Amino acid sequence: MGCGSNIIMLLKNAQNEAHFKIWYQKLLAALQFCAGETLNNEFAKERKLIRILEDIAEKVKTASDPKRKEVLKMELNRLQQFFQEVKVCRLPLNPALVVQGIEADVSLPYAMGYIIFRFKEKLGFLDMLVLQIIRAMDSIWLQEGLDMQMIIYRCLSTGKGQGLVQMVPDATTLAKIHRKSGLIGPLKENTIKKWFRHHHPLESSYQEISSQNFK
Repeated sequence: MGCGSNIIMLLKNAQNEAHFKIWYQKLLAALQFCAGETLNNEFAKERKLIRILEDIAEKVKTASDPKRKEVLKMELNRLQQFFQEVKVCRLPLNPALVVQGIEADVSLPYAMGYIIFRFKEKLGFLDMLVLQIIRAMDSIWLQEGLDMQMIIYRCLSTGKGQGLVQMVPDATTLAKIHRKSGLIGPLKENTIKKWFRHHHPLESSYQEISSQNFK
C-alpha cells in the first residue's frame, strides 16, 4: 500500500504537467481502478489530510510573527476535527503508520510529531530520488559488511515546493555545530572534532565513537 499511496499522490500532483499530462491521467485512472474502493478511500483520506496541512501552513506562513503561534493553535483544531471524522488515517509519509490524532506543540510551527510539513521550500521529487539512491547504497554497503551508520529519513513531495519530511530525533545540524564555533566555524578544520570531544570527554569514549562512525 505504501508504494501505491505515494505513486498516486505524485500522479495527482503531476496533473498540471504540460507534455505528459494525458499519460499521467491514464496511469492514475488505471491504478485507482486496480486499487479498489477500500484502498481508494484510504488514499482520499490521505489527500484530504495533505490539503488541510497545506492550508494551515499557508495561514501560518503569512501571519505576522507575533500571531503565528496563535494562528497555528487555532488552525490545528481543523486537524483534530479531521481525525474525529475519519477516526484513523494512514500517514502519507509512511503508510505503515496509522494515525488517530495529533499532540499539538505550538513551539514547532510546521511539525506534527513524527513529521515536518515543509511549505514553499526547495523540496520535490529530486529530494525523494536522492534519498532512495542513498538507501539503496546503504543496503549494498550493509550486505558487504560495511556499516556506515546511515540514518536515512523519509521524504515525500506533495506538490511543487512542498512535502513531508521525517524528523530525525536527537539530531544536531552542522549549521548549529558551526554556529557554536563563531563566525568562522565552518572554515576551521577542527570544528567537528571539538564538538565530538565536548560530548565524549573520556578518551576511551571518544576513540570508540570515532572508530565506529568515522573510519
